[in-house]
Amino acid sequence: MLNELIDHIEVHQAEKVDGVWEQRVTIYYNVIGPIIIPEDLPLPVPDVTVNTRRGVNVSYAGA
Repeated sequence: MLNELIDHIEVHQAEKVDGVWEQRVTIYYNVIGPIIIPEDLPLPVPDVTVNTRRGVNVSYAGA
């Protein structure tokens, strides 16, 4: 079943980044090709204010 979903797999050259070895693997799927997933997802960081008791507000903000 896996052979029907995947066209081919590319294994890229390993390289040392900040003292850690990293190696990219690209999987090409039949019909749609490779799926590129971004490294940093743009996730929104909400500001939250909680009224814990009368006169006390606790605020959390993303860093």
